[in-house]
Amino acid sequence: MSRQEILSWTSLGVSVSVLVYYLLIVFGWPESVPDYSAQFTKVFFNVFWIAIIVEFIVDINDSIQKKKVSADERDLTIEARGHKNAYSFVVVAIVFILSQMVLSRFLGDGQTLYSFIGSETMVFHMLVITLLISSATKRATMLWYYFKGV
Repeated sequence: MSRQEILSWTSLGVSVSVLVYYLLIVFGWPESVPDYSAQFTKVFFNVFWIAIIVEFIVDINDSIQKKKVSADERDLTIEARGHKNAYSFVVVAIVFILSQMVLSRFLGDGQTLYSFIGSETMVFHMLVITLLISSATKRATMLWYYFKGV
């Protein structure tokens, strides 16, 4: 497994962990499902710390071996595809958020769902979630192309 692939796995793990933890903190656990949020929080913190340790070990290993090339043309092509997919997701999500803000002006009368979606707090949460999902999209795309062997 290449350095870029290992870093993609760890970054994907961190992005998903932070995303799920953020969703649990902001929106809470569904009432219809038994509450396992404490166990999930512990798992996500462990994934976060393990990913940081793995990245630290990979960096130390690279500095010891003094590799001259950390990424070749294939890695750069795969990273460009990941950036393209993440950027496309961000653009679509922002257009969706902006359209929801416009709709909330016309359809929201103070207590409806549209006025809640268009609130500044909810827009902030949706933007943070968009950033986390776009990071996961980039890394998942990169892992897909590493798996395909492109």
